[in-house]
Amino acid sequence: MLSDTDLEALINRAISLYNLTHTPNAIAKLISFSPTLITVQFSGGFCTGCSTMEITEAFVDQTKTLSQGRTELKHSKTIQTNPHTIQTFFTVKT
Repeated sequence: MLSDTDLEALINRAISLYNLTHTPNAIAKLISFSPTLITVQFSGGFCTGCSTMEITEAFVDQTKTLSQGRTELKHSKTIQTNPHTIQTFFTVKT
C-alpha cells in the first residue's frame, strides 16, 4: 500500500504524463486529493470523436501503468463545468 505522499506523487506523475501525451486536445489538473477520492479537471478542445469516458479512461490507464498495477482509479462521477471543461471524481484502490 502506498503512503498518502507516494499516492499523491503518483497521481501528479500520471497527470504530467497525461498532459505530455494528450496536449493540446486535453489537459489534466488535480483539483482535490485524499487517499480515497481524487478530483481531476480535464480541459481543452477535446478531439471530435472522443467521449468523456475515453478522456478519463486514458488517465486511469496511465495511473495503473505507472503504479505497475498496484493502484487503480475507479470512475465515480463526471460533471461538465463549461463547454470545454469536465471534472471527474475517482475513487482510489491501492
